[in-house]
Amino acid sequence: MTPKDLAVGLMREVVDENVTAYRTLFSQTSPDAASDQYWKRALALFASLSDEQRSVFFEVIRQVSVDTTSNVLGVIDGVNTLEEGQAGFILLYDQDQKLSGDLQSLFLVENEGVVR
Repeated sequence: MTPKDLAVGLMREVVDENVTAYRTLFSQTSPDAASDQYWKRALALFASLSDEQRSVFFEVIRQVSVDTTSNVLGVIDGVNTLEEGQAGFILLYDQDQKLSGDLQSLFLVENEGVVR
């Protein structure tokens, strides 16, 4: 696996699959069918939206997923830190192939290709 393979895989398996899962959950679940109060409120909100607003809603969910994944990759790459003075992370594949270093950039480039 290369760093680019990981970035592409995260885009596909984390961002795209989660957005698809949320789209299915929100579109096919009635607020009355939910047992969790959070989901009841979220589903009621979604039900009150117009089709155009629902489209924007899923765009926001996708962007939040991209931003969150990008921030985590930035920590792994050493671009973002969790605490001042903290040692950096190194992500290895198969014990010896370094993946970290450019993951955040590769992921964001992949996102640019999807968004356009």
